[in-house]
Amino acid sequence: MSVPEANVKIAIVGAGSGYMPGVIRGLLHRAGDLAGAELAFYDPDAAGLELMTRLATRMFAARGAAFTVTAHTDLKPALSGAAYVFTTFRPGGMEARRLDEAIPLAHGVVGQETAGPGGFMMACRSVPVLLEIAAHAEPDAWIVNYTNPTNIVTDAVTRNTGVRVIGLCDQFVGDTEMWAGLLGLPHERLEVDWIGLNHATWAERVRLDGRELDLPALLADLEIPGGGATPWRDPSRMAELAKALGFLPNSYSKYYFFHDEVVAELRAKGTTRAEDIQAMLPGFVAQVTEESFKDDPDPSRERGGGEHGEFAIDVICTLHLNESRRVIVNTVNGGAISSLPADAIVEVPSLLTAAGPVPLTMGPIPRAVRGLTQAVHEYERLASDAAVSGSRRLALQALMAHPFVPGKHTAEKILDEGLAAHRAYLPQFG
Repeated sequence: MSVPEANVKIAIVGAGSGYMPGVIRGLLHRAGDLAGAELAFYDPDAAGLELMTRLATRMFAARGAAFTVTAHTDLKPALSGAAYVFTTFRPGGMEARRLDEAIPLAHGVVGQETAGPGGFMMACRSVPVLLEIAAHAEPDAWIVNYTNPTNIVTDAVTRNTGVRVIGLCDQFVGDTEMWAGLLGLPHERLEVDWIGLNHATWAERVRLDGRELDLPALLADLEIPGGGATPWRDPSRMAELAKALGFLPNSYSKYYFFHDEVVAELRAKGTTRAEDIQAMLPGFVAQVTEESFKDDPDPSRERGGGEHGEFAIDVICTLHLNESRRVIVNTVNGGAISSLPADAIVEVPSLLTAAGPVPLTMGPIPRAVRGLTQAVHEYERLASDAAVSGSRRLALQALMAHPFVPGKHTAEKILDEGLAAHRAYLPQFG
């Protein structure tokens, strides 16, 4: 395998965020393969950018990583000459996420940062920024996108620009580990064919050491564990749902199949997930700041850990080194999933090389969730068009199409409140 060119430039958009320690660890994980690279950190938050630049510089020096780090609060110079643009940002910050979660919940609808009306509002904030990034990116650059909601963002960039883009989400890693634990199997030896849309994937095929498992038989003997949900997983509901379906659901499926129960629990809890994170952030930032002045920093893994960053950097290295790797990414369907349009952005196992992802043929979505997945796709296409155009009519149609939303009047109330609350980040809506 050839060593990458020493002058490769990777721009990281959102480099002042709390996820950066994980990204830095991901870069260290592949430091030998990216030796000599320029890392252009960009963030409009000058304080966060300064902190993460100092942290990265010291972590790289302590481990002998041959990177050049530059910091930018102006987007254009950060993107100039970059072969890869890694996007991981949240327009409006954690306060915007709090609104994404709280506004729908006030109307009896799950408030979530990527799915449903909350995800729609985040899409409307994220898409204009991604389109600006695409406009300033080099013509042959790859955008490696982690910004949520990744399916909608990837769709908007794909259909409205000529820039190459891959959408990422590492949720399937955690879900595979959860199911390995529930089924009593070693997760590192499992290969699961998660197919569908981001945060709406399903798996009928699971292999252990390359051998297909009898999943219905395994699920028939599955015991439903007790205990409540964590902020990330809900094993008892997932086990209950899998036994009913006969295949594996992803952890976001609880919002569809247990919607009203989840709404009641979220309301009873009294704080949103964003508020919980806001409460822990001062301590997190203080710890990271303290570490950033040390010769060999070891920052907190509470936000992003290493998994988030390693996946993204592995994708960039696969593109750069032509490694030929089987990965699950968000990309153009092209017929890989027969139940969804060829031009749909799907989350599907793909063969990734320097030429980009080639989705592997997976067949149809399982019948029990086929209609649901198709409905979510139609919502996502409407949401993408609304986020690009700023059309209030399309925005209303998108919310009315989403399975969480019970009717037109509820959709109108959520939309009106969301557009008003996020007005500063929604230039396309006038």
